[in-house]
Amino acid sequence: MNRPPHPSQADRLLFWAVHTAFWLVMLGAGMIVAQAFAPSLPNPALLVGAPVAACFAMTAALRWLFIHDHALRRMGISKAGMMIGGPLAGAVVITLLVGGLDAGRVEPSLRIGLAARFVLNAALLATWSALYFGSQLLRERQLTEMRALEAESLACRNELRHLQGQISPHFLFNALNTILACKNDPDAIESVTQSLAKYLRFLLRPSATLEPLSQEIDALEEYLTIQSFRFGDRLNCRIDCDLDIRRIPVLPVMVQPLVENALKHGTVNDGPPLQVIIRAWREKDRLFIEVANTGSWATPDPATSIGTGLHTLQRRLELFGGPEATVTIRDDGGWVRALLTLPLAKEYAAPAGVAEPPSRLEPTK
Repeated sequence: MNRPPHPSQADRLLFWAVHTAFWLVMLGAGMIVAQAFAPSLPNPALLVGAPVAACFAMTAALRWLFIHDHALRRMGISKAGMMIGGPLAGAVVITLLVGGLDAGRVEPSLRIGLAARFVLNAALLATWSALYFGSQLLRERQLTEMRALEAESLACRNELRHLQGQISPHFLFNALNTILACKNDPDAIESVTQSLAKYLRFLLRPSATLEPLSQEIDALEEYLTIQSFRFGDRLNCRIDCDLDIRRIPVLPVMVQPLVENALKHGTVNDGPPLQVIIRAWREKDRLFIEVANTGSWATPDPATSIGTGLHTLQRRLELFGGPEATVTIRDDGGWVRALLTLPLAKEYAAPAGVAEPPSRLEPTK
């Protein structure tokens, strides 16, 4: 899921400077060897320069493929295969193209056989490949370790904030007031109390790095049960998530902030009932989780808690799934739709022939 970072302008300039210097050194070394062992060679620039120029172009192409690894995936080639097979394939191509070009222009006694040319070209490309790909793999490993440390640090901060701030005092006060309002209905008191206990147990438990989506969906059902008693007919909620989707491992407490935001900023007073729809589905190797509520979206002030919460959620998603993991919020004809997109491992991707996503959920009349 982690891809090599796209090179910056400084990285590109550094590469081309080092790349050009490397092949100029190879050209100079080849010229020196040619002059030392074949001083009567009529055209050393052609014999040495043509393969070096071809190697220069070939290694630039290999670098482009390494950076744009989606092109490799479309061809069914892994990075390891490219690192090993690239120099060998390049040596074959250069040997056949350049070898035929200059073989007829030098003295027969000085002509180098195809096998020797192939070995020489393969050695040059392998040397470049070892230096370039080795440095890139080392850089990627360092970035991965840095991301892992950042993710661990962020997880610790999130856990502390989870314990200290996730249990909103307003939510607790409202839940307790809801229980008091149901004092003449023992069944309602029991239902709200049990839902509150289960929801608090979910918030206060030690969380793992990844958990089945079912754990948060179950907790959200308890949360919405409490809210339904509080708002009554002014709130309509439903969850659409198949059982096979619920088993997919995701980040803990990932959907809850979006649901809380929907209830906080949706209209549940004098207007029509607030509708909140939570649904999850797969499309090939992507998991989509949408929290939709009636109303309209107002861009939050960066200093407010919701802006900070969305930024934190986006950063958690990036650390989990890279740039393909995103959260987006948009207006959609009287609805506010918050969409989480997550890349899936092969074992959790949508089976072939499964018709997904589910049909679009419309507001109830």
